[in-house]
Amino acid sequence: MNRLKDRQNIRVALAGAVFAATAALPLSVGAQEVTYAADVAPIVQENCVRCHRAGTAAPMVLDSYEQVKAFAPLIKHSVQTRTMPPGWYIDRTLGIQDFKNNPSLSDREIETISLWVDSGMAPGDLSQLPAPVQWQADHEYWQLEQDQGWGPPDMIITSPPFTVPANSGDQWWEPDAAIVDVLDTELTGGRWIRAVETRPADSESGYVFHHANTSLRRAADDGQSGNGAGLSSAAVGKRIDMYPEDAGKLILPDDEIHFSMHLYPIGREVVDAQIQVGIWLYPEGEEPKYTTNDETSFNSGESRDLGLLRYTDLLIPPHGYQMLRGNFVLEQNARVHSIRGHMHLRGGYQMMEVIYPDGRREVINKIDWNHLWHTTHIYEDLVRPLLPKGTVIIATSLLDNTADNPSNPDPDQWVVYNRRSAGEMAHIRFGITWIPDEEFEQMVAERERLLKERDQPAADE
Repeated sequence: MNRLKDRQNIRVALAGAVFAATAALPLSVGAQEVTYAADVAPIVQENCVRCHRAGTAAPMVLDSYEQVKAFAPLIKHSVQTRTMPPGWYIDRTLGIQDFKNNPSLSDREIETISLWVDSGMAPGDLSQLPAPVQWQADHEYWQLEQDQGWGPPDMIITSPPFTVPANSGDQWWEPDAAIVDVLDTELTGGRWIRAVETRPADSESGYVFHHANTSLRRAADDGQSGNGAGLSSAAVGKRIDMYPEDAGKLILPDDEIHFSMHLYPIGREVVDAQIQVGIWLYPEGEEPKYTTNDETSFNSGESRDLGLLRYTDLLIPPHGYQMLRGNFVLEQNARVHSIRGHMHLRGGYQMMEVIYPDGRREVINKIDWNHLWHTTHIYEDLVRPLLPKGTVIIATSLLDNTADNPSNPDPDQWVVYNRRSAGEMAHIRFGITWIPDEEFEQMVAERERLLKERDQPAADE
């Protein structure tokens, strides 16, 4: 999160991009002239302007022809290397590639931008630009309301306020239980949660926000769920937890919402920084088939959320690497609906592999780490990993403390475990729902049937 270093990296990337601008992709977009107004502006508006506009943390504004033209070589370089749009660091050569929330540009869109840059950046008819979008600040909208059409959350929980000093170290704020603010429904009995979203309460809170974890705690454990069950986890680039359509978490009227917030100073005091957690519920009286654990964290062979200790034995030498690898054996059948990595500034990559009970070994996914964006990668329904009990999960994290790591603030330092970004940690989170044996067998059989139906037309051609 070093903004000075980010700006330096941008200048270096721009210089390299200007040099590389002469190397065009194959020109298969079409023989007609590619213009900003007709071809490029719609791509930029749909994929770039949400972040690259006035009042955001993005390093440049891209809402006019002149502004886009000024950065055109950098834009071409960024889309060709797929560093923009940001947040998608799944290795495209390994593992599952079908996700619900992949923001990447298509090959054709990348080709269109590249051809426009290489052909002289023609403006076209600027009177025919698409109508500008009226963007909202992060604290003014709910992503699930906009993207899923669900309407506003049924409940909103606001964290107690915390004043972040102008200059200090990282701040961790873990207040007592919050008061639940009920909007559209009175929580008079147990209800099931289907999705959760976290956002800053206002713009100033957004500036100091690093990440926040919330947990659901039962006043008296009634056997329906354990105390301290995770509710949501939010960070830059990740604000929603959306459960599978047949799974949820139970919330009761006397439950407590607990916050663990990581905040950092920005050079001026921010008074009463807060976050809001929006909760979407299943209809009253409706109970999903499964209780989901959602994000279960695997840390170099240890699973914190399954009762094992957190991995802390970490020491990276200057200009060196460290690889952490461990395994965990599933004692229950698991359906995985998402994957999310987590490291800090020395992160290199993380990989999740499995060895099935019959001996087959498979790479689920490899995440090429970038600390600026913490994405939960949500699998398409038909490719969600189905892992039978007895499956061995292998979690690998490579930590890179060399000068070749562009996010490394100082490769001359020894690096140890620490919650601050200057230190390191490494865990991979799976969105998991445990499935009983008979239902798991039915789920596998149904998956095989659907895949066969999907692939049959291709086989018949």
